[in-house]
Amino acid sequence: LFDHAHCEANTSELDYTGKVLVLSPDILKESCWNQEDQLWYAHDGFGCSPKAIGRSIRCTCLGDGEMTRWNRTDFIGALKDEFLPEWAKEKLMELKGQEQNNDSPAMGGMTME
Repeated sequence: LFDHAHCEANTSELDYTGKVLVLSPDILKESCWNQEDQLWYAHDGFGCSPKAIGRSIRCTCLGDGEMTRWNRTDFIGALKDEFLPEWAKEKLMELKGQEQNNDSPAMGGMTME
């Protein structure tokens, strides 16, 4: 399992938006104690900011693609790039590609001119 040694230093001061986060094993059921269930991609939420009052982060599990909300305190921290497994890199590229495809100048079917 991933632990603090696999995470960025000063994680408590980082903005988590767009980062791969390590979910604490304390949050997971014992049957889910594996790297696939520990790695989550942070999309957005007040909890991404270290100084925000809110703590909710909307994320996607890199293991199974489930999207849910976790609290900032549920994570050990942001994973260092060097520890990101190959399978997770592929899933991360997929997720980032989907996000880019969803970013468009159109609003509600109308385009700004």
